[in-house]
Amino acid sequence: MICPKCRHENPDDAVICEFCGEPLNLEKPPKPSKDKEKGRDGGFSTANLKILGMGILILFILTVAILWPHTPITVNDNDSYISGQATWNQIAIYNGTSDDLRPFHIQGNKMRVYITAQPLTADTELKCQIYGSDGATSSDDLTWNGDDMSVKTMSLQIKTQPGTYSVNIDVPDTPVNQVQWTVQVFDYY
Repeated sequence: MICPKCRHENPDDAVICEFCGEPLNLEKPPKPSKDKEKGRDGGFSTANLKILGMGILILFILTVAILWPHTPITVNDNDSYISGQATWNQIAIYNGTSDDLRPFHIQGNKMRVYITAQPLTADTELKCQIYGSDGATSSDDLTWNGDDMSVKTMSLQIKTQPGTYSVNIDVPDTPVNQVQWTVQVFDYY
């Protein structure tokens, strides 16, 4: 039996504390507290452990979701169904094997020009230039060296004003070179 005054442990049949002399109450054994009856002995209850476990699980899932490598989701200009506004529209397609200059008309504020080309002779190149009323607005080159006869592509995207533009394809004449090419023009309106 534990003494209520000095907390000394006495034999179960002791009437007074052998350490401090305090009378021990032998009538009723001490009642366990309500916390001990419900399983709360200063630690975690079963309910608290469940809540803690769920919190740790949610934290783990969120950490994995944030740190997991993923492909970013992007919204492109051609996703017009989201905004209900402008879309990319193909307005011209041209094919050829040598130099060419072709006009087209833009209604919107952006244009894209895609060029796909394959050489018919080795060691050659192709230059593409986009002209507007103010002169050249954009240009790019494709080059093939040695025995490279692969298909190559390029893309030019330009912010513009509505108006008439031209695409100029230039293939060097010396030595006589030929490149089979396709130009696609898109307007954003």
